[in-house]
Amino acid sequence: MNNTLERRKHKRAQYGIPLQVQPVSPSKSGNVFEVQDRYLGAGGVNISEGGLNFELGESLQPGSILKVTFKIRPQDSVEHETYAKVMWVKKTNHGVQFLMLEENTLRKIRGFIETGEPAN
Repeated sequence: MNNTLERRKHKRAQYGIPLQVQPVSPSKSGNVFEVQDRYLGAGGVNISEGGLNFELGESLQPGSILKVTFKIRPQDSVEHETYAKVMWVKKTNHGVQFLMLEENTLRKIRGFIETGEPAN
C-alpha cells in the first residue's frame, strides 16, 4: 500500500486554482515573525482541511512558514488567508499543513471537498 496514502488524515479534492504564498521569516529581534514582501504565484493541485498541495516555480525548504492567500472557487470574491508550514517538497511540488484556519474558511473547504462547492 502507498505509504503517503496511509499518512493522510483528511480527504482531498482536486484544486487547480492559482494562489499566492509569501515566505515568513523570524524578525531581527527573533521574538516575532515577519511576512516578507515577496509574493510567489503558485498553482493549486489539491486541498484538504489540513493543508494544500501546490506547484511553485522554485523549491522552498521543508519547515518554512508561509502566508497563503487563496480562493476556494475561482469565481469567489473573497480571498482567504492563513499560515502554513512546508511539510515536504518534490522539486517544485510542495505540501503544506495549515497552522491555523478560521472556522468559516474550514467550513467552506469541507463543503468544497464533499460537494465540489463550498458551504455558504
